Amino acid sequence: MEIPLYLVNEHFDDRYFDVVNALDEAQQVFFKNNYLIERITSAIASNVPLRIGETGFGAGRSVVSLMEYIKKSGLSNISIEYYTVELYPLTPERMQLILSGFKDRVGEEIDVLVEAYKSIDTNIPGWHTMNIRQSFGTIRLSLWIGEALEMVEALELPCDVWFLDGHGPKKNPSMWRPELLMAVGKKTRAGGSCATFTVAGEVRRALMEAGFTINRLPGCNGKKMVLQGIKIN
Repeated sequence: MEIPLYLVNEHFDDRYFDVVNALDEAQQVFFKNNYLIERITSAIASNVPLRIGETGFGAGRSVVSLMEYIKKSGLSNISIEYYTVELYPLTPERMQLILSGFKDRVGEEIDVLVEAYKSIDTNIPGWHTMNIRQSFGTIRLSLWIGEALEMVEALELPCDVWFLDGHGPKKNPSMWRPELLMAVGKKTRAGGSCATFTVAGEVRRALMEAGFTINRLPGCNGKKMVLQGIKIN
């Protein structure tokens, strides 16, 4: 099946995601493999925000999927600080178009994200913050316009979990270079975790060098395996 051009990131000649199963993929690879519900529950009990880091905002697929995932959990009084990065930001119109394939499932969540995104000026580099209020609580979405290593180094506090995304190593090797993954390790709290769809050997080795214990877990949508990393100290 031919992929519509609007789904392809022209900078990396790669689609933003699998338009059929992208939400389920995010929920399995990034959320379940980072024990997200357990971590959110613990954060609520401790009255602290859960801090999420992401390398590769793209069209906001993971944020939309996260809103749906948390709503299904039935949890409330949630506070999430979500830090992400995009070197080539989309227009709100193209974001809406890319996400439109999921409108029957998460139409409300898409509209909320796109409206928040419209409030920022993506022509200005650096941090842009959007407060997304939902029935379960608030996601404080901080988007860094610029390079991923700059974003990670700009974080004042370590994250509890990381969603390592941003196209695969063959299409976007700079997103998976050892220097960046080492910085991710330094900005992950002890006991925190990361998850990614790629099982490339160079990524696995770089994450181990960054202080993660690596596990291979079952994949999603035809992909046999994915990676999970646990930060020991």
